[in-house]
Parts: sequence; structure tokens; C-alpha cells
Amino acid sequence: MNASDVRSALADGRITVKRSARRRKTISVSLTPSGYVLSVPARYDVHTHAADIGRIIARLRRRADRAPRGDGDLERLAARLSDTYFDDGIRPSSVRWVTNQNTRWGSTTTSTGQIRLSHRLQHVPSWVLEAVLVHELAHLRVPDHGPEFRRLVARCPRTERSDDFLSGFAAGERFAQHARAGEDVPADPA
Repeated sequence: MNASDVRSALADGRITVKRSARRRKTISVSLTPSGYVLSVPARYDVHTHAADIGRIIARLRRRADRAPRGDGDLERLAARLSDTYFDDGIRPSSVRWVTNQNTRWGSTTTSTGQIRLSHRLQHVPSWVLEAVLVHELAHLRVPDHGPEFRRLVARCPRTERSDDFLSGFAAGERFAQHARAGEDVPADPA
């Protein structure tokens, strides 16, 4: 999106501006069903910085294009990861997003070959999602978390980094949940 596209979108309401006296330097863009919401400092001149806004929106679009949106996208990703990391082609019977997993990232039913991933993963970086999916694919071969399972999962190069990311992500979710309720944030349960 170039500067003139941004100015046009501002004029016709596809981009709405939310100004804040508390915001000092940063700007952010989010996508809503009605268009983009641009959060800016109170005195920020959106027309002068239209090119910068266009670059941020373009980056947001690229990220959205990469994220698996539906169950079919997940199944294709699982097939690609299976071909990459499992030489005998582990194949699940289905891979789908679910909204009832709020304490786990994923689960696998080894008897049916079904993999379910928490909807909470829909906005994590792709390398994190891939590591979780490799973990669940490995359960199709080894149901426990023993040495053989860990060897299979270690084939995915960013597994440890993904675990660290997910620990921080879960802590952020806990913090937000307790903050919304006006409670103190409990210590890490681990």
C-alpha cells in the first residue's frame, strides 16, 4: 500500500484513526472486520506519514497471508512438515483448529490419528506453530514424551526456542486474564 492508497483509505473510512494523548511515539495498526484501525499519538500527522503507515499495513498483510486460516491450511502444513522431518511420512487422519483447548497447545489421539491445535496458536509466528505441529506429529509415532519422542521432536530446529516463546506467551495470557479481572497475577505454576 503506497502513500496515496493510505490517504484514499483514510478519506473513505477504510482506515480509521484512533488518537491518544497517552501515546507518545509509537503507532500501531490492527485489522478489524470494518477495516484498519490506526492508533497514533494525539499530534501525529497521518497524511505526512502515509508512506510509513502503508509499509506497516503491507507488513501486516504479509503476516496475515502466511498464517494458516483454516483446517485445510493446517493439513497442508502438517503434510509438508511430515515430509521434511519424518522420513516415513507420518500422516494424521485430520488436523484442525479447536476452541476448547485453553490450557494445552495441541493434542493428538493416536488411535484415530487426529490432531487438534488450540485456536490460541492462530496468531503466533509460523515457526512456533510448526514446532507445535511437529510435536503433535511425533505423537503419532510415540505416544509418550520419552527419549525416542524427544529425538523425533528435536528434528525441528526451533523446538527449544518455540518452547520458550510459548512459555512467555502463556504468561502474557495469564497476566492479561488476571489484569482484566482486577486480580494479582499468580506465580508461574511450573
